[in-house]
Amino acid sequence: MICSKILLAYDESEIAGRALEKAAEIAKTDAAIEVDIIHIIDIPIISGIDQFVAKSIADNFNKHGEEVLDKAKSYMKNFPNKCETFLLEGKATPSIILGHCKEHKCDLIIMGSRGLSGIKELLGSVSHTVIQQSFVPVMIVK
Repeated sequence: MICSKILLAYDESEIAGRALEKAAEIAKTDAAIEVDIIHIIDIPIISGIDQFVAKSIADNFNKHGEEVLDKAKSYMKNFPNKCETFLLEGKATPSIILGHCKEHKCDLIIMGSRGLSGIKELLGSVSHTVIQQSFVPVMIVK
């Protein structure tokens, strides 16, 4: 078995879609391989706005995040593997990815080379940091 539990960092970008396909390809080799799909939202803190408005903004971010995860989970429903989704919040994306990986005992991280940030490098800053700090293998999909 290549791994027992995959962590897929998913942000709805085209590259993340290819990472989802790669995670499914690996998972389908063994029904015992589990898949955790995470999506990270960064709810902005805007000073001087009404609490109701702030809650509405946070609710919209959460709703969109759940919709993103639903799309990914829908793709995985065709496979027999256990698949869970997690909507996480924060700014320090690499540390959130690695924290989830450790807490949930994932032994392979799959993610796109760049996300929705628009960074036009071979590796985005998030994927680069995850590679540098990870304690498990990381597969980067282009």
